[in-house]
Amino acid sequence: MTNSSFSKKSKTWLNLSEAADILGVHFTTLRRWADAGNIECMRTPGGRRRFKVEVIVQFLQHHQQAPISNSLAVIESRLIDHTRRDLQTSSSNTEPWMAQFNTEQKLQFRQTGSRLTALLMQYSNRAENERAFLEEGKRLAGSYGTICYQAGLPIAQTVQVFLFFQRSILDAVHETGFLGEINDAESHQLYQRVSFFFDEMLMALVGQYFIQSTTHSMSHSQ
Repeated sequence: MTNSSFSKKSKTWLNLSEAADILGVHFTTLRRWADAGNIECMRTPGGRRRFKVEVIVQFLQHHQQAPISNSLAVIESRLIDHTRRDLQTSSSNTEPWMAQFNTEQKLQFRQTGSRLTALLMQYSNRAENERAFLEEGKRLAGSYGTICYQAGLPIAQTVQVFLFFQRSILDAVHETGFLGEINDAESHQLYQRVSFFFDEMLMALVGQYFIQSTTHSMSHSQ
């Protein structure tokens, strides 16, 4: 928490950016938390979110006592920034598949990627409802397969797209130094869960790609 963040505590209500600054997360992460009901907020007549200082402080203190949960939130925030930067700087020279997507499809990738990241964080850190998180993640991963097929990518490049986003996630984990902050047992458990999640997502993506391909072939053979 920065000095400027401490000075904001003299206020009664904080806007979205101020509250996110105090919590040390990206404002989009806090917005998702608020919309999911994980942190209390109120809406102004104009629809703006406002957070009570006491609520933010209590939320911060609670998560400081739960380092894994807090670190995963930082990873999620870091990943959103990392993926956005990667997509902006990548070109058809560095990632040949980039040239195949139009602006709308790239936007779909960013939006779906953010939702998939949130599910990964929830799946990795929660024992309850893990099947629901996994199934929703597979549904979203399948949409990547649909987009790639519709863009005309061969299956090999479709897998490259998946690996691009997987690499962004792993880079975000590395940048936070998260694995160095937990013990070996916790680190191994997290590694296993993340690896399993990635495997399931890749299978869902490839499966949906071939469903699209088969459906297309059948429609043209009739």
